[in-house]
Amino acid sequence: MSGWPARPRMHSRSGVIETTAQLRHMRKRLTRRSQISIATVFTPMNPNETPEEHFPLQTVYTRTPHPRFVNRYDSREILLVVDGSCANNGSTELQSTGGCSFTYKGAGESGFTVTFPFSDGGRDAGGTVGFPLEERGPDGEYYAASSNRAKLRAVIAGLQFREWQEEGWRRIVVATDLEYVVFGATRWLALWVKRRWRNRRAQHIANRDLWEELHGAIARLAGLGTEVSFWLVPSRGMIKQTSALVQDTKDVAREAARIHFDSAAEEFSRLCGIEV
Repeated sequence: MSGWPARPRMHSRSGVIETTAQLRHMRKRLTRRSQISIATVFTPMNPNETPEEHFPLQTVYTRTPHPRFVNRYDSREILLVVDGSCANNGSTELQSTGGCSFTYKGAGESGFTVTFPFSDGGRDAGGTVGFPLEERGPDGEYYAASSNRAKLRAVIAGLQFREWQEEGWRRIVVATDLEYVVFGATRWLALWVKRRWRNRRAQHIANRDLWEELHGAIARLAGLGTEVSFWLVPSRGMIKQTSALVQDTKDVAREAARIHFDSAAEEFSRLCGIEV
């Protein structure tokens, strides 16, 4: 075991942060003998509606006193919008830094809409959470930052942020513009595992640590009665361009990739929303 700190930390109302040393016990490596839990693809009832039109912000008091983006066609489903960004993505000369974000409700009580748990500012319980892509993965190893990794990390953070099943939601819909995340979670993961984490060209699959962490989150929710689905928002479509919710989440990810965070952000951590 390493000498990394194992104590939980509290950042205002944004929740408890568990360090890598604790999370390592929660991650399960996937092998060819593993049973794979595949997420499903979400198909909107009206393809012309933006995410915030399809899932308007409302409060279902029989489930939680806090507002959520609830499916207007099925009040048992909620929406998470995620994004990730990477400064100097793919550069061989400059250090790349990643930022992640997810949105789960509207503005905070004091008017702030963004929570940056690792920063000295912006810790109010806003509806969007922005944080840096950690240098270490859930396995404790160092990984280079990338846009794909940042967006994948954002999905994990959003699903682990709350005990969503305790609020009584039948399905969590994760909206993203990245095919890598959507198809990976709904189609490719089982094939990757079957091929011992190699693609058709026998090349190693990147971000195995995060894919296994995501699979664990999806499998856990499924076992508790909550399905996870992915909504692919076309990156060049009008829905993405006209959705303030999608654009605001993207802006927070970009900001999270630029601003300075404390040293705790170097380790893979779980953000837990408390009374939010």
